Amino acid sequence: MKRTLNQTAFTLIELLIVVAIIGILAAIAVPNFLNAQIRAKVAKAESELKSISTALEAYRLDNNIYPPWLDASGVQKNPVNRRLIPLTTPVSYIGAVPQDPFLYGGYGQRMNEEQNAAYVTYDYTDAWSRINFGKLTILPAQARCAEYKVTSAGPDYENTWGNTVTYMPSNGLSSFGDLIRLGARASSWPCDDALVGL
Repeated sequence: MKRTLNQTAFTLIELLIVVAIIGILAAIAVPNFLNAQIRAKVAKAESELKSISTALEAYRLDNNIYPPWLDASGVQKNPVNRRLIPLTTPVSYIGAVPQDPFLYGGYGQRMNEEQNAAYVTYDYTDAWSRINFGKLTILPAQARCAEYKVTSAGPDYENTWGNTVTYMPSNGLSSFGDLIRLGARASSWPCDDALVGL
């Protein structure tokens, strides 16, 4: 008696269809995953900018001045986290100086290797130091209007220190511009309300 084996297997066409379907699903899923990462970093940066802003206001209430970002000779304090260290000690207005998620990746690796190594955290400047230590008589619009400015590099991974347009997610998640948080109104000069925070 002769036995016949009835073997079933996938045909080449069926395998190609499955591979094509997996490719289509991956093409949809990967960009969504990357966009979710950017949205999470934006949310983290905005939250930390708000925490820094709250700490700056509390520091000013106690000291009648914001921490200067220039030293007494008019030189910028670098690395940048030195500008915010007065918020952590001796009185802890903020637990630690947070790092900008758009400048650093895992284990302290810079996302943009061309970025100035001194800028390891959110960039902070204040109007008082510009006038009293920097001896500036003409200030940029944001410094005339707001007591301080804190910026994050934003999804373009390049900190332009607030000199370009403010990042707007409606222009695309990877659009140019920094995330900017401004302080209270600095003077009675006419100012665009967009250049004043709080």
